[in-house]
Amino acid sequence: MQINEIAEKQFDWVERMGWHNKTVLEALALVASEVGEAVNECRGEAPTQEFGTELADIILRVADLAHWQGIDLSAMIAAKMELNEARGTRGRRI
Repeated sequence: MQINEIAEKQFDWVERMGWHNKTVLEALALVASEVGEAVNECRGEAPTQEFGTELADIILRVADLAHWQGIDLSAMIAAKMELNEARGTRGRRI
């Protein structure tokens, strides 16, 4: 499944649940809370088995927000990757 398809499917599910009753800022705070949960799964020697689930939650929250705001996430990711590539190492050693 492509990222825009994931975004649309997630948006539809969140809409059915009645959870689009927040501001963009509140939606971003929920993304941050998922990042915090991912951090908690990395407190030991290595990430736990739940780490991947938390990464998925981050992506799903971002995908929903992007679709809700009319952002073509696939195009934005591709454009950002191209920009990053053009920037090179920006003086950093690799």
